[in-house]
Amino acid sequence: MNSVLKNKLIIISSPSGAGKTTLCKLLTKKMKKISLSISYTSRSKRLNEINGKDYYFVSKDKFRKLQKKDFFIETANNFENLYGSPFKNVDSANRKNNHLLFDIDWKGARKIRQKYKRDQIIDFFILPPSKSELRKRLIKRGRDNKKEIKLRLSYAINEMKHYSEYKYVLVNENVYKTVNDIKNIIEFNNLIFRNKKILDKKLKKIINLK
Repeated sequence: MNSVLKNKLIIISSPSGAGKTTLCKLLTKKMKKISLSISYTSRSKRLNEINGKDYYFVSKDKFRKLQKKDFFIETANNFENLYGSPFKNVDSANRKNNHLLFDIDWKGARKIRQKYKRDQIIDFFILPPSKSELRKRLIKRGRDNKKEIKLRLSYAINEMKHYSEYKYVLVNENVYKTVNDIKNIIEFNNLIFRNKKILDKKLKKIINLK
């Protein structure tokens, strides 16, 4: 059962290496009224990652038990690891009167759209400047061997075909410019929403006067 929303669900998706995680971290620093949705995952914790800050790290067995209890808004299986966004994050953001920011792939984004109304969501798909640049970024991360990089590139090409499902598509040539573009778009949508609420109140008053 989905939670009642006070603010927007902000979704940022991209293929691995295109920069969505960096963008999300910068966005939470630039915007006060936004909370990052921390996902659950069955994958192993990487060096410098913190449980409860980067992810909630659980076993596959624990993840599947939570899944059966309708604990997650959406789940995905990527590279043999399970990922899921819990409903409790929506409740937490509501209590703080914050927007909720999701760092998820296109499959997760599609599932969120199935659970919430389109006007409750502002979604972004982030593209790399080129395939060759994406490959360079994956190599630079130093996380994957040649075989894994080739697999991720193949997956990325397939993922980029889903860009048309998103309201906004941005090419991430400069991370600071891209995060500013995202911030401006969110603020523009907020302004439209506030103006609509004011207009609705005025219309109701006029109608009631008649």
